Amino acid sequence: MEIEYNNKANKDSSKGWIQRLKEESWEAELLVSAIAIFGTFQMFDIVSWATNFFINVLNPNQYKVGYFIVTFGLLAISILTAMFVIHFVLRAYWIGLVGLNSVFPDYSIEDSAYSKIYTKKLLSILPKLKDSIHKVDELCSVVFSVAFTFLFIYGYMAVFISIFLLVFNLLSDYVHHYILLFPVILFVILLSVQMVITIFANLKANKEKEKLQTVNFKITKFTNMIMLGPLYKSFLQITMIFGSNFKKKKSLVYLILTFIFGGFLMLVIQLPKTNILYLAAKKNYYNSTKIYSSFYKDDNKNNTFLLTPEIDSDKVDTDVIKIFIPVFYHEENFREETCDSFENDSEKPLEIQREAKTNFLLNCIEKHYKVYIDDQEVDVSYLRQNAHSRTNQKGVVSYLDITNLEKGLHVITFKKEYKNTEHLKWKIPFYKVK
Repeated sequence: MEIEYNNKANKDSSKGWIQRLKEESWEAELLVSAIAIFGTFQMFDIVSWATNFFINVLNPNQYKVGYFIVTFGLLAISILTAMFVIHFVLRAYWIGLVGLNSVFPDYSIEDSAYSKIYTKKLLSILPKLKDSIHKVDELCSVVFSVAFTFLFIYGYMAVFISIFLLVFNLLSDYVHHYILLFPVILFVILLSVQMVITIFANLKANKEKEKLQTVNFKITKFTNMIMLGPLYKSFLQITMIFGSNFKKKKSLVYLILTFIFGGFLMLVIQLPKTNILYLAAKKNYYNSTKIYSSFYKDDNKNNTFLLTPEIDSDKVDTDVIKIFIPVFYHEENFREETCDSFENDSEKPLEIQREAKTNFLLNCIEKHYKVYIDDQEVDVSYLRQNAHSRTNQKGVVSYLDITNLEKGLHVITFKKEYKNTEHLKWKIPFYKVK
């Protein structure tokens, strides 16, 4: 009897602890939500860094893959930010309702400042205070599970795709591209089949067909295992919780749709602050008929990654123009196709070897970088710069002699021309003051 009593007491104590945790969790939620809002806004910088990294490292033919990764990354972070902002607002609203309920347990007709008729009519369209408290609390409670599951799933997929991209680039010189792309093609086919079967199986007429539902279950499980790896059960658990309670908890589904809408709105706001669109339209990103602040150092002080050549100013009062051209890492592969391999002479001192390698690099660059002033090609020599003073990018520097140019408006045209890639061209206007 005593043992049974103690076991019952322990169970009651456990239940009481869990209930107290549920009742008091809003304090931790509010604190975590505020921290999460700050943290997710900082994550936009990670997307910008990843975008610049892909521009620098990836072969331009693979920019579309990089665009896919960073765009969905930006969307994921945008949705997370919307989630936490909405959660913070809802939880703050819930605290206000709870505070009101402690003072005013319910509406009062007798003590109303308005007429009884008006008060009754208005109360007929308003929800009960306790019902509102319960519903808002429910909405707040689901946010964290959805938000962090969404974050982990995207993080896993982004890492997986990035690793595949790295392996693809490492093996592309030794294995045919079609063989390397076979897993991707197979996965796309599998995902397409799974989507078609799922839609067909959820038609009202097919919901009781056991064989079809079994096939739908197996292919959904298999596809999610491939796509999400060890996280697939967590994803299916979250989606199943919402899917199995859809009819009685439609408000939660509408809340998720609100998150997604808020995420897309945040995406539209944040997208222009990154270089993501350059990955989508590299060649046509810069319109030759427009002037861009990125061309000029004095107008470009907040830019942390250069996509274009840069001169000091659009107004020139000297006879020499200094121009910095960023050299991306992926250009090395293009240079190897047209320039002979550098042969190092190990018998010479290390300093001489480094200088010889630098000269070899600059001579190769001269074959691919062309400079024109007012459509007239000019001969230029380049100096290597290991780090730009502001962006820390590698590049080359050249000095353009404009002694013979008359006062007025002129245009520098700069081209990067490689054999197996699209030609890049920028037109940089400047005004010679004297």
